[in-house]
Amino acid sequence: MNLDAVIYLQRNGHLTGSKNRILDIGPQTIYFARAEQIIEIVERLGQPRPDAMTVDRLVHFSTPRADERTTMLSEITDLANIEYEAIDVCPGLKNTNILDLNFDELPSRLRGHFDVVLNFGTTEHIVNQWNCFEVMHDAMKVGGVIYHQLPASGYLDHGYFCYTPLFFRELAQANGYEIECLAVTHAGENRIDALGITCLAGDTMLNEPAHLADNNRVPQLNLHVVLRKTIDQAFRPSLEIATTHGQLSERMRARYSDLLQLQDRVEALQSELDRTVSPRLVRWLQKNYALLRGSGRAPVRLP
Repeated sequence: MNLDAVIYLQRNGHLTGSKNRILDIGPQTIYFARAEQIIEIVERLGQPRPDAMTVDRLVHFSTPRADERTTMLSEITDLANIEYEAIDVCPGLKNTNILDLNFDELPSRLRGHFDVVLNFGTTEHIVNQWNCFEVMHDAMKVGGVIYHQLPASGYLDHGYFCYTPLFFRELAQANGYEIECLAVTHAGENRIDALGITCLAGDTMLNEPAHLADNNRVPQLNLHVVLRKTIDQAFRPSLEIATTHGQLSERMRARYSDLLQLQDRVEALQSELDRTVSPRLVRWLQKNYALLRGSGRAPVRLP
C-alpha cells in the first residue's frame, strides 16, 4: 500500500489520537513513501516529528529492491503511537496473529476492538470469502471503518477474485454499514497474449483461437471502499438475485427473511418518498436505513 490511504483516514477523522487501533489484514509493506507523508502521519497523531535519519531510512526502503526488506506499515505506526495488530498465515515483523482466513474465527480479545481495519489486497487471495468478511466485521467497533483496496478488473494473473461495486453496496445494506467512499483508480494494464491465455475469435467456445489485436490490452482497476459500522449485529451475507428468472424458494426466503423484509420496506419507502419528499431527505434516509430495523443503535444525524 502507499501512505495516501493512511492520510485519507486521518484527514477524514477515522484515525485520530482517540481512535488509533488498526487491524491490518496481512501485514502491509509501504511502497514509495515520501518524507512529508511520514511526518504528517506522525504529527497528526500528536507525536514529535521523527528525526531525519529515521525518516530517510523508511523512505529509502519503501522502494522495493531485490534481497532487501521493504518498509512495513508497522514501522510507521510505531512512530505515530498507533496501536497496530495484523493477522496472517506467516509470522510478521510486529504484533502479527497467526490466523487462517479460510478456517479460523477472530480471537475473542480482538472482537469489536479496532477503529480501523485495512484490507489492502489480501482477501482476493483467499478462497473462503465469507470467513474473510465475517472476521473483518467482527473486528470493527461500532463507529469504526474498514478500508478495502482490492482488484476490480483486469487482474487476470493475480489472486482468485475481483470485486464489484454491487458486492459492497449490498454487503453494506445487509450489515448496516454506511458507505463513506466507493471509487475506482487506475492500476496499469494486462496484455492477454503475454499471459498465455487462449483467445477465441468470437463469443462462444465454438470459435477458433485468434489474436485480439487492440482488445488484447485490458486495463486494471482498483476498487477503494470505506465502510463504517453503524450497528452491533452478527455478520450477514447479502443475497443477489437480480438475474434469476423465478421466485425465491420458501426455504431460501425464510433463511433471508429479515434481510428481504428490510429490502422490501426500504424499496416501498423509497417509492413513496420519491413522490413526496425532497431528494436531500431521501439521501439522508438511505444512509440511515438501519433505523428502520428498530435497533435504536444506528446514528441519527438530521439533515
